[in-house]
Amino acid sequence: MSSLQVHHPEDGLLLRYIDGELPARKVRQVARHLEACWQCRSEMEELESTVADCVRYRRNVLQAHLPPPPNPWPDIYREFARVDASMSQEPWVARLQRSFLGPRVLRWGLAFAALLVLAVGVFQQLREVPAVQAATLLRKAVSAADAHPMRPHRILVQTPTARMVKLVGSRPVGRSGVLPGGLQARLDGAHYDGGDPLSAKAYLGWYDHLTERHDEVTTVADPVLPAEKCFQIRTVTEDGTVAAASLVLRKSDLRPVESKLEFRDQEWVEFTEIADAAAGDIGLPAAPGAEGTTRVREGGQPGGSMAEPAASVADELQVLSALHDIGADLGDPLEVTRSGGRVLVSGVGIQAARQKQIREALDGIAHVQIEFSEPSAAEIPTEPGGPGTSNGSARNAGIAARVEQQVGGRVEFERFSSQVLDRNELMMARAYALRALAQRFPADQESGLSPAEQKTLGDMARDDTTALLREASGMERALVPILTAMGGTAGGGQAGSQSAWEPAAEELFQSSRRVEVLVSVLLGAARSDGSTDLLPSELLSAMRDLRAKADRCRQLLGQ
Repeated sequence: MSSLQVHHPEDGLLLRYIDGELPARKVRQVARHLEACWQCRSEMEELESTVADCVRYRRNVLQAHLPPPPNPWPDIYREFARVDASMSQEPWVARLQRSFLGPRVLRWGLAFAALLVLAVGVFQQLREVPAVQAATLLRKAVSAADAHPMRPHRILVQTPTARMVKLVGSRPVGRSGVLPGGLQARLDGAHYDGGDPLSAKAYLGWYDHLTERHDEVTTVADPVLPAEKCFQIRTVTEDGTVAAASLVLRKSDLRPVESKLEFRDQEWVEFTEIADAAAGDIGLPAAPGAEGTTRVREGGQPGGSMAEPAASVADELQVLSALHDIGADLGDPLEVTRSGGRVLVSGVGIQAARQKQIREALDGIAHVQIEFSEPSAAEIPTEPGGPGTSNGSARNAGIAARVEQQVGGRVEFERFSSQVLDRNELMMARAYALRALAQRFPADQESGLSPAEQKTLGDMARDDTTALLREASGMERALVPILTAMGGTAGGGQAGSQSAWEPAAEELFQSSRRVEVLVSVLLGAARSDGSTDLLPSELLSAMRDLRAKADRCRQLLGQ
């Protein structure tokens, strides 16, 4: 499983959010973040409390001690009465002629009518400009890309639950050129090219299939070089599964540097340009002055001959085992692939201390190449989720409020939910790691390993399964009394009929994912699409099913 670094809104941004001074797009981003982030919701409540204290001080203290005004306010209604009395003495026909039929009024009326017609024409023209400008920019960007094809490069792909580096423009190696199946299917359904998703051509392919759309073209800072300027095209539509999309084009050469698709179910995916630091492993010279890249040859030393024996599945397993020993397979944004006869370990946005720990763990392992780089995006979008509430109190609504009553109030609810969500996250980290092992070493490939290598793989899978079950059991102990008190009843769990641990691991992942979703809804960290009346029973059944799947997986692993 990959993890995203969380960027919390600053106090100034939260204050503008409370005051209603943010643009609509930023309001949605902050609201989604507040729905999932306890820390920021607490900070916003503190800000609201501070503002309320200021209002009470001004009303109860400041106004009570202010001196009286130097002069009384004039009675405006008395002046109105005086004017009405003076006008009533003049015949109404004369007033009508003087007010509406005078030459001066006529001239002003004609001028106003002409101005109104001009304003309507200009407004209509300006309303059509963004769409025309967006289409023109996209086609110019496609022509520029055709005239100057990009050499093979990498892009950073981010979703609410994952982060990966995709290789574009060269023959994919391992999983470096393949998007996750669910995401690829979404892009195909939207007529968006998943082969080169960060391109004007991919955006235009989706754009041209829309029958109704609204465009906005603005100038923004380059996310890589803030001193440079970029065009940002944002398109909102009622057609298809994509509700909105944006594309950032560098002004100098119309090269795409960032793109984002927002789906109607509140999911999103973002594609970001990555610098050329990692070009060497795909047969290209690294860009001059490239930073953030480390290449390690056999024995952990730089250099070495490219004629060395190609890395094997056993070498890949050894690397994964070393990373497993330090927990680097539990959320670190690492990608392990066999590339160019070596095992390539690449990471994006990993802290220096963690980089050092990974190097030390892999030191001495043959056929290893390590590459670390930094994401070029200036800002990582806020966390996923549906539109949040404006006052940050989503957790107090519906099912979460019932849980709060069961645990004894808001303070206990905060502590309880924090502990459960922490266990939930640790459980899913193990579920993702176990699933990755099962996908990387299917049964037919595992049979080709030596007995010692099969034992290493089995030990890793058993370790992940045991840790997953431990966290799930901790959640179950905490939640069962609450769910039972809320009227929940559990159905029987089904272990499945798989004969190998790899398909059993996939079933265990799906069960874990269901528990994760239900727990998030229960504690107010995610929205429910429907009624939550049956949620206590559903969660009890889902946890029992997860335990049965985990026991079956452990049995197949020989534990």
